[in-house]
Amino acid sequence: MERTARPQPLPLLAFFLLGGGLSLAVYQASGPRLVFAFWVAVLLGMALFHAKFGFASGFRRFLLTGESRLMRAHFLLFALASLLFFPFLAQGEAFGTPIQGFVVPLGVALAVGAFLFGIGMQLGDGCASGTLYHTGSGDTRGVLVLLGFMVGSLLGVYHLPFWQALPAWAPGSALTWFPSPTLGLLLWLALLAALYLGVSWVERKRRGQVEPLLRREATHPLFGPWSLAGGAVVLALGSLLILLLLGRPWGVTAAFALWGGKLAEALGVPVLDWALFHNPPFAEKLQESVLKDATSVTNFGLFLGAFLGAALGGALRFKDLRQIPWTTHLGVFLGGVLMGYGARLAGGCNIGAYLGGTASFSLHGPLWGVFALLG
Repeated sequence: MERTARPQPLPLLAFFLLGGGLSLAVYQASGPRLVFAFWVAVLLGMALFHAKFGFASGFRRFLLTGESRLMRAHFLLFALASLLFFPFLAQGEAFGTPIQGFVVPLGVALAVGAFLFGIGMQLGDGCASGTLYHTGSGDTRGVLVLLGFMVGSLLGVYHLPFWQALPAWAPGSALTWFPSPTLGLLLWLALLAALYLGVSWVERKRRGQVEPLLRREATHPLFGPWSLAGGAVVLALGSLLILLLLGRPWGVTAAFALWGGKLAEALGVPVLDWALFHNPPFAEKLQESVLKDATSVTNFGLFLGAFLGAALGGALRFKDLRQIPWTTHLGVFLGGVLMGYGARLAGGCNIGAYLGGTASFSLHGPLWGVFALLG
């Protein structure tokens, strides 16, 4: 493969120094399991960057032009993750460690939260994982989106009791709906196949043909780019490793609520009186180092993984925020606020709810995608 850009030595050196230092700090704070999770997240961030595996961009392309290639990559990822999660979720444990999927009730909070998140994705030009990997690869606008995420997450936590009191139905996992978990798995894969075929049909109607998901592409395992299918495989395998290491699926936005809570508490806001922060486990996290919080640590890994991917591909370029119009700053910040608020209502983001929920055989995962698409 001909390359027009070379790896960037100084950013690569910075990556190894930061990665090594964080690994040591996480090991001292939390032990080896979270260090392994950190490096899995580095791989996930690299996969998102090299494959340009976007969630917000997939929705946007589908709505604007009918192109469904990224949407179909989502469904491929979900099918692979569901197959990998199945034996462990069916047993409820892995190697002596309890395993629990993400299952959220279906109700008004889910619908409104995902809808708001969908609007926020387009304003912020990215989703939760996208914001981290965009920022890590040099898009400094992501800093404003992250600040918005923290503000929106705090507002969501403050209003959460109201939303949780609204009508909702808790259907549980598809693995428990039928006479056997295997039947639940087969029907779940059939649902994902139907969604795949549905968006393909829309693309054919709007564009006259369906762009193939699997095609010959110039790729490199280290320097990139990666194919969408290759990215989906790596993301599914990484999601499985996160499940096995942490006992639950990969998540992103809970850390933003924690970071916002810590900042608000430092500014004198009585967040411990709020419902979620009043919960003893979360209240304890407010007093502890973020290096003891698994979601925070994997977010750091995701950021550094995108940084590594961009440095390896010679694509790391930091944008000067002063050259970006203030209206753009305001737009991406408000996008972050809507995503942070929506994620708290919906029980997760494009990773925790859309991917994690779907791979957990919970209906809230696909429904999250429907309402986010509408947003």
